[in-house]
Amino acid sequence: MIHSPIALAVLLALPCPAPQEPAARADAWIDAHAERLHLVNQTIWSAAEVGLEERESSRTLIEWLEEEGFRVERGVAGMPTAFIAELGSGAPRIGILAEYDALPGMSQAVASERRPREEQGASGAGHACGHSVFGTASTAAAIAAAKAAVAEGLAGSVRLYGTPAEETGIGKVYMARAGLFDDLDCALAWHASSKNRANFASCKAVVSVKWRFAGKAAHASRSPHDGISALDAVELMNAGANFLREHLRDEARIHYVITDGGGQPNVVPPSAEVWYYLRADSHAYVEFMLTRLREIAAGAALMTRATLSEQIDADLFELLPNRPLAELLQGQLERVGVPAFDDAERAFARATQADFGRQPERALADSIEPLPEVPERGPASTDVGNVSWRVPTCELNVACYTWDAPGHSWQIVACTGGSIGEKGMLVAAKALAGATLELLSDPDLRAAARADFEARREAGDVPSSVLAEDAVAPTKIR
Repeated sequence: MIHSPIALAVLLALPCPAPQEPAARADAWIDAHAERLHLVNQTIWSAAEVGLEERESSRTLIEWLEEEGFRVERGVAGMPTAFIAELGSGAPRIGILAEYDALPGMSQAVASERRPREEQGASGAGHACGHSVFGTASTAAAIAAAKAAVAEGLAGSVRLYGTPAEETGIGKVYMARAGLFDDLDCALAWHASSKNRANFASCKAVVSVKWRFAGKAAHASRSPHDGISALDAVELMNAGANFLREHLRDEARIHYVITDGGGQPNVVPPSAEVWYYLRADSHAYVEFMLTRLREIAAGAALMTRATLSEQIDADLFELLPNRPLAELLQGQLERVGVPAFDDAERAFARATQADFGRQPERALADSIEPLPEVPERGPASTDVGNVSWRVPTCELNVACYTWDAPGHSWQIVACTGGSIGEKGMLVAAKALAGATLELLSDPDLRAAARADFEARREAGDVPSSVLAEDAVAPTKIR
């Protein structure tokens, strides 16, 4: 059951009221092409390419879009795996965001226990954030909505944005800096989740920054006094950062990995690098944290006599919520209905919960979460935030994996490679397509989304990027 291709109407959703004609056309297209969605997801899931290396994944989506008549511009914003595809012409212009990068070290088979894929081993990558179903459903939604718009005689354009390297906050950051979203009326996205809901929420801003120390090599036993240890500088910096944690707001988060710690123990390391993520609920507080970490890095360099350099790869803003778009996506989710999981899928999901150390209340989501009255504050970060400060933007969550599964976990890889994730994928495609068609056909809705966007921008502290003015997208993650 878990490995089988998607059937058509049987797998779609719980019963719901008959949709309006444009959305019905889009639904029918998705139903008729459900097997194609399955094959595309399997291709991207199996390739499991990390950020900025998603060559097969982006090519798979581009070829599908071109087959359906979309005009595609490749390699936008200086990133070979970024692209924009469009069908239609002129305003209104509705954008749909697609992601397709995997996470390193998350190789996992479609199995209910931790089991890396044999052909990859434990060091391989895996879609532990569900981006294989994300990219597939977003692409299907764009195609279905564009075709329905043409059939209904609706004016305007549908764009699919292929955005790489979301896991390191690179793709949409540099695409936004290039102004690629600025002429949109609205942007829509979705994300795989353990729940079904429209996102009336914000999230944490984050800066991705690497500090590199240069020292002097020497024999670690015979002449350590002639060496300058760059690794000592990294370790002193990390110690300072850990002491700093006590004096930051509760909302703040600091994470780091040492990406270069030297070659072998008997050589004083002449180079070392540490990679930090600094997060907080507001970009302004992230800027404060960056200032403090820069001081700590400078202190570590001073203590060791190492030379210090800094590289900021990404600067993600907190999401700017949009109430009219959240209500739109909530209505579309209610129209389509939740994924209709069966007993075998619930048993599979329940088995994946065995290593949680607790018994969650359910195996899989079977309802839609209510839309909150005020914006919630999420603990994660996304480069969708940078889009949301340039154009009215909103996201949808659809259940594609085990209830209460940790983010970036093997459970997500296992589910999104099988029928659980693909059922959610179909629901997301239909909801996004329906929302796109509503926006194309309703100028009052577009105006309401724009008014809400402008009001929240004026009331908030519009983020200013810490990236250099001439910053270009990295060519690789590390």
